[in-house]
Amino acid sequence: MKAIELMTELIGKENLEKGQTVDTCKWGDPEREIRKVATCLTATPDVLRACEAWGADLLITHEPCVYDHYDRPRNDKITEKKLELLRKTDFVIWRFHDHIHSRELPDGIHTGFISKLGLKGTYDGRRFFFPDEPISAREIALRAEKACLTKHARIAGDPDAKTNKIALYLGAVGDLADPFASDDTGVAVLGEICEWRNVEQIRDAAQMGIEKAFVVLGHCASEWPGMELLAKEIKEQHAELDVRFIPCGDIYTFTDSEN
Repeated sequence: MKAIELMTELIGKENLEKGQTVDTCKWGDPEREIRKVATCLTATPDVLRACEAWGADLLITHEPCVYDHYDRPRNDKITEKKLELLRKTDFVIWRFHDHIHSRELPDGIHTGFISKLGLKGTYDGRRFFFPDEPISAREIALRAEKACLTKHARIAGDPDAKTNKIALYLGAVGDLADPFASDDTGVAVLGEICEWRNVEQIRDAAQMGIEKAFVVLGHCASEWPGMELLAKEIKEQHAELDVRFIPCGDIYTFTDSEN
Protein backbone atom coordinates (compact mmCIF):
# COMPACT_ATOMS: atom_id res chain seq x y z
CA MET A 1 0.00 0.00 0.00
CA LYS A 2 0.96 3.65 -0.31
CA ALA A 3 1.77 6.02 2.52
CA ILE A 4 -1.25 8.17 1.72
CA GLU A 5 -3.52 5.12 1.78
CA LEU A 6 -2.46 4.14 5.28
CA MET A 7 -2.72 7.69 6.58
CA THR A 8 -6.12 8.22 4.96
CA GLU A 9 -7.23 5.06 6.73
CA LEU A 10 -5.89 6.26 10.08
CA ILE A 11 -7.23 9.78 9.71
CA GLY A 12 -10.56 8.81 8.18
CA LYS A 13 -12.58 10.42 5.46
CA GLU A 14 -11.53 14.03 6.08
CA ASN A 15 -9.91 15.72 3.09
CA LEU A 16 -6.18 15.84 3.81
CA GLU A 17 -5.67 18.95 1.64
CA LYS A 18 -8.06 21.34 3.39
CA GLY A 19 -5.46 22.70 5.78
CA GLN A 20 -7.74 22.29 8.78
CA THR A 21 -5.37 19.89 10.51
CA VAL A 22 -1.65 19.50 11.12
CA ASP A 23 -1.99 15.79 10.24
CA THR A 24 -0.42 16.12 6.81
CA CYS A 25 2.59 14.80 4.94
CA LYS A 26 5.61 16.75 6.16
CA TRP A 27 8.34 15.17 4.07
CA GLY A 28 8.70 12.83 1.13
CA ASP A 29 6.34 11.45 -1.50
CA PRO A 30 2.89 10.51 -0.11
CA GLU A 31 2.44 8.12 -3.05
CA ARG A 32 5.42 6.01 -1.97
CA GLU A 33 4.80 2.29 -1.56
CA ILE A 34 5.44 1.29 2.03
CA ARG A 35 6.55 -1.92 3.69
CA LYS A 36 8.26 -0.64 6.83
CA VAL A 37 6.36 1.81 9.05
CA ALA A 38 7.72 3.47 12.18
CA THR A 39 5.91 5.56 14.79
CA CYS A 40 7.44 8.00 17.24
CA LEU A 41 6.47 10.80 19.56
CA THR A 42 8.85 13.30 17.98
CA ALA A 43 11.20 13.01 15.03
CA THR A 44 14.49 13.84 16.74
CA PRO A 45 17.77 13.48 14.82
CA ASP A 46 18.40 10.17 16.61
CA VAL A 47 14.94 8.91 15.60
CA LEU A 48 15.54 9.96 11.98
CA ARG A 49 18.88 8.14 11.97
CA ALA A 50 17.29 5.03 13.46
CA CYS A 51 14.61 5.08 10.74
CA GLU A 52 17.26 5.45 8.06
CA ALA A 53 19.30 2.56 9.45
CA TRP A 54 16.21 0.34 9.66
CA GLY A 55 15.10 1.21 6.13
CA ALA A 56 11.75 2.78 7.06
CA ASP A 57 9.42 3.83 4.27
CA LEU A 58 7.11 5.89 6.49
CA LEU A 59 7.60 7.61 9.85
CA ILE A 60 4.45 8.69 11.69
CA THR A 61 5.29 11.38 14.24
CA HIS A 62 2.98 12.87 16.85
CA GLU A 63 4.85 16.16 17.23
CA PRO A 64 6.15 18.61 14.60
CA CYS A 65 9.58 18.36 13.01
CA VAL A 66 10.83 21.95 13.36
CA TYR A 67 9.63 23.40 16.67
CA ASP A 68 6.36 24.96 15.47
CA HIS A 69 2.89 23.41 15.65
CA TYR A 70 2.40 24.02 11.91
CA ASP A 71 6.01 23.18 11.00
CA ARG A 72 6.76 26.73 9.93
CA PRO A 73 10.57 26.83 9.93
CA ARG A 74 12.33 29.49 11.95
CA ASN A 75 15.34 31.41 10.71
CA ASP A 76 17.98 30.06 13.07
CA LYS A 77 20.99 27.75 12.92
CA ILE A 78 19.33 24.86 14.79
CA THR A 79 16.33 24.82 12.48
CA GLU A 80 18.55 24.99 9.38
CA LYS A 81 20.62 22.08 10.68
CA LYS A 82 17.45 20.06 11.26
CA LEU A 83 16.22 20.90 7.76
CA GLU A 84 19.53 19.69 6.32
CA LEU A 85 19.01 16.39 8.11
CA LEU A 86 15.44 16.14 6.86
CA ARG A 87 16.59 16.77 3.27
CA LYS A 88 18.81 13.71 3.52
CA THR A 89 16.04 11.38 4.69
CA ASP A 90 14.82 8.76 2.27
CA PHE A 91 11.37 8.11 3.74
CA VAL A 92 8.00 9.78 4.16
CA ILE A 93 7.25 11.70 7.35
CA TRP A 94 3.61 12.18 8.26
CA ARG A 95 2.22 13.87 11.34
CA PHE A 96 -0.59 12.22 13.33
CA HIS A 97 -1.64 14.55 16.12
CA ASP A 98 -5.13 15.99 15.83
CA HIS A 99 -6.93 12.82 14.86
CA ILE A 100 -5.43 10.51 17.46
CA HIS A 101 -6.50 13.05 20.08
CA SER A 102 -9.98 13.40 18.60
CA ARG A 103 -10.87 9.73 18.60
CA GLU A 104 -13.99 8.75 20.49
CA LEU A 105 -13.17 8.68 24.20
CA PRO A 106 -10.67 7.88 25.36
CA ASP A 107 -8.38 9.36 22.74
CA GLY A 108 -5.53 7.28 21.38
CA ILE A 109 -2.80 8.92 23.42
CA HIS A 110 -4.72 8.50 26.67
CA THR A 111 -5.53 4.90 25.76
CA GLY A 112 -1.82 4.15 25.40
CA PHE A 113 -0.99 5.76 28.74
CA ILE A 114 -3.77 3.93 30.59
CA SER A 115 -2.70 0.63 29.06
CA LYS A 116 0.99 1.21 29.81
CA LEU A 117 0.31 1.93 33.48
CA GLY A 118 -2.10 -1.00 33.80
CA LEU A 119 -4.80 1.20 35.31
CA LYS A 120 -8.00 -0.63 36.20
CA GLY A 121 -11.25 1.23 36.51
CA THR A 122 -13.46 3.44 34.36
CA TYR A 123 -12.56 6.51 32.33
CA ASP A 124 -14.83 9.33 31.17
CA GLY A 125 -12.36 11.01 28.83
CA ARG A 126 -10.67 13.11 31.49
CA ARG A 127 -11.01 11.40 34.87
CA PHE A 128 -10.13 7.83 35.81
CA PHE A 129 -12.11 6.24 38.63
CA PHE A 130 -10.80 3.60 41.05
CA PRO A 131 -14.02 2.61 42.84
CA ASP A 132 -12.52 -0.20 44.93
CA GLU A 133 -8.85 0.78 45.09
CA PRO A 134 -8.01 4.36 46.19
CA ILE A 135 -4.52 5.36 45.12
CA SER A 136 -2.08 8.10 46.08
CA ALA A 137 -0.12 10.55 43.96
CA ARG A 138 3.08 8.86 45.14
CA GLU A 139 1.85 5.45 43.96
CA ILE A 140 0.84 6.87 40.59
CA ALA A 141 4.22 8.60 40.23
CA LEU A 142 6.16 5.43 41.01
CA ARG A 143 4.07 3.42 38.57
CA ALA A 144 4.49 6.05 35.86
CA GLU A 145 8.26 6.23 36.31
CA LYS A 146 8.54 2.50 35.76
CA ALA A 147 6.05 2.23 32.91
CA CYS A 148 7.04 5.36 31.01
CA LEU A 149 10.79 4.90 31.49
CA THR A 150 11.28 8.31 33.06
CA LYS A 151 13.09 9.40 36.19
CA HIS A 152 11.97 11.70 38.95
CA ALA A 153 8.26 12.26 38.34
CA ARG A 154 7.50 15.42 40.31
CA ILE A 155 4.69 15.65 42.82
CA ALA A 156 3.08 18.90 43.96
CA GLY A 157 0.59 18.91 46.81
CA ASP A 158 -0.05 16.01 49.18
CA PRO A 159 1.83 12.97 47.82
CA ASP A 160 0.17 10.43 50.14
CA ALA A 161 -3.47 11.45 50.28
CA LYS A 162 -5.56 8.61 48.88
CA THR A 163 -8.06 9.27 46.10
CA ASN A 164 -10.33 7.24 43.85
CA LYS A 165 -10.34 9.84 41.08
CA ILE A 166 -7.39 10.96 38.96
CA ALA A 167 -7.47 13.30 35.98
CA LEU A 168 -5.26 12.90 32.92
CA TYR A 169 -3.89 16.06 31.32
CA LEU A 170 -1.20 14.61 29.08
CA GLY A 171 1.13 16.52 26.79
CA ALA A 172 0.87 20.33 26.88
CA VAL A 173 -2.15 21.00 29.05
CA GLY A 174 -2.63 24.78 29.19
CA ASP A 175 -4.30 26.39 32.21
CA LEU A 176 -5.77 24.03 34.82
CA ALA A 177 -6.60 26.63 37.45
CA ASP A 178 -10.37 26.24 37.24
CA PRO A 179 -11.21 22.69 36.04
CA PHE A 180 -9.04 20.81 38.52
CA ALA A 181 -9.34 23.16 41.48
CA SER A 182 -13.13 23.25 41.29
CA ASP A 183 -14.05 19.55 41.25
CA ASP A 184 -13.52 16.67 43.66
CA THR A 185 -10.74 14.93 41.71
CA GLY A 186 -7.81 14.24 44.03
CA VAL A 187 -4.84 13.73 41.69
CA ALA A 188 -3.99 14.96 38.19
CA VAL A 189 -1.29 13.36 36.01
CA LEU A 190 0.25 15.99 33.77
CA GLY A 191 2.64 16.42 30.91
CA GLU A 192 3.98 19.98 31.03
CA ILE A 193 2.35 22.75 33.08
CA CYS A 194 2.93 26.34 34.21
CA GLU A 195 4.51 26.20 37.67
CA TRP A 196 3.92 29.75 38.94
CA ARG A 197 0.21 29.64 38.17
CA ASN A 198 -1.09 26.08 38.38
CA VAL A 199 1.46 24.15 40.43
CA GLU A 200 1.72 26.82 43.14
CA GLN A 201 -2.04 26.62 43.57
CA ILE A 202 -1.84 22.90 44.31
CA ARG A 203 1.07 23.39 46.72
CA ASP A 204 -1.03 25.98 48.56
CA ALA A 205 -3.98 23.58 48.59
CA ALA A 206 -1.97 20.92 50.43
CA GLN A 207 -0.68 23.46 52.96
CA MET A 208 -4.27 24.48 53.67
CA GLY A 209 -5.45 20.90 54.18
CA ILE A 210 -7.07 20.40 50.76
CA GLU A 211 -6.22 16.95 49.39
CA LYS A 212 -5.06 17.76 45.88
CA ALA A 213 -1.90 16.71 44.07
CA PHE A 214 -0.21 16.95 40.68
CA VAL A 215 2.06 14.26 39.23
CA VAL A 216 4.15 16.01 36.58
CA LEU A 217 5.82 13.66 34.08
CA GLY A 218 6.82 16.00 31.27
CA HIS A 219 5.46 16.09 27.74
CA CYS A 220 7.39 13.14 26.27
CA ALA A 221 6.87 10.69 29.11
CA SER A 222 3.14 11.35 29.27
CA GLU A 223 2.40 10.87 25.56
CA TRP A 224 4.81 8.38 23.99
CA PRO A 225 2.85 5.28 25.12
CA GLY A 226 0.06 6.37 22.78
CA MET A 227 2.35 6.25 19.76
CA GLU A 228 3.72 2.88 20.84
CA LEU A 229 0.14 1.60 20.97
CA LEU A 230 -0.47 3.05 17.49
CA ALA A 231 2.33 0.88 16.11
CA LYS A 232 0.68 -2.20 17.61
CA GLU A 233 -2.70 -1.20 16.15
CA ILE A 234 -1.27 -0.74 12.65
CA LYS A 235 0.43 -4.14 12.83
CA GLU A 236 -2.80 -5.81 13.93
CA GLN A 237 -4.65 -4.27 10.98
CA HIS A 238 -1.90 -4.80 8.40
CA ALA A 239 0.04 -8.00 8.96
CA GLU A 240 1.86 -7.41 5.67
CA LEU A 241 3.61 -4.35 7.10
CA ASP A 242 6.70 -4.38 9.30
CA VAL A 243 5.87 -1.88 12.05
CA ARG A 244 7.86 -0.66 15.02
CA PHE A 245 7.81 2.15 17.57
CA ILE A 246 11.03 4.14 17.81
CA PRO A 247 11.44 5.87 21.19
CA CYS A 248 12.91 9.35 21.40
CA GLY A 249 13.86 8.93 25.06
CA ASP A 250 13.43 11.36 27.92
CA ILE A 251 14.03 14.96 26.92
CA TYR A 252 16.06 15.65 30.07
CA THR A 253 19.28 14.23 31.47
CA PHE A 254 19.48 13.98 35.26
CA THR A 255 22.51 14.35 37.49
CA ASP A 256 22.11 10.81 38.81
CA SER A 257 21.79 9.28 35.33
CA GLU A 258 24.33 6.62 34.40
CA ASN A 259 25.05 8.27 31.06
